[in-house]
Amino acid sequence: MKTAIVYTVLSLVNFAAFAIGVGTLPAQVPIHFDASLTADVIGSPWVYVALPGAAALISAGIWASLAQKKNRAVTVGLLSALGIIFATIGWAFFALIASGVKIGERTDFPLALVMVLPLSLLVVWLGNCMPRIEPNRVIGIRTAATLKSEEVWRKTHRLGGYLFFAAGILSAALALVFGVVPTLREIQYVAVAPLVLSILSAAIVCIVYAHVLGKRQPPPVEDEQNG
Repeated sequence: MKTAIVYTVLSLVNFAAFAIGVGTLPAQVPIHFDASLTADVIGSPWVYVALPGAAALISAGIWASLAQKKNRAVTVGLLSALGIIFATIGWAFFALIASGVKIGERTDFPLALVMVLPLSLLVVWLGNCMPRIEPNRVIGIRTAATLKSEEVWRKTHRLGGYLFFAAGILSAALALVFGVVPTLREIQYVAVAPLVLSILSAAIVCIVYAHVLGKRQPPPVEDEQNG
């Protein structure tokens, strides 16, 4: 409960501070950037409140997770980390807009380092936690096969732990390369693809693996009827 209280207070303070900051920005600012990170659409700066707002809303999920008997620590940890990432990305965009970037101007926003790297590290953390997730209907790889058999759940999440950990490490390494190497920073948006593809691949492999394990499970033994 202490974590939930601290996160809720800090996320609300962060939201309020962000809203105050947005109030100091011009009425029209760049709100969209193309693949080359060139500002191409202008609009109200209040759209950027969505990120700290999402971070504050995550506190509701944290409080709800306290009612769980299983996986409480894992759920609270992952939600808190995700909220911190949202808040950080929000302030990064605020700094970009506050710097005075204009429509048609190409920015040097460190997309790979500010967005892809933290999300990749979150995937690493998820992979590390997956083998410890107990069967439930809230988090984890929830398929008909995993929910039906604790053995299938355990084996699937053990494999998922390896796959998501590897996916996160790979994505984080590529994010660092694209974010640091000068010649690659111009196309750093490419670093988003490995993150998305590796997560999808890991999830698909886990789902297929669970299905195969489920097919191999012996059918339930029916109780003999008396008489």
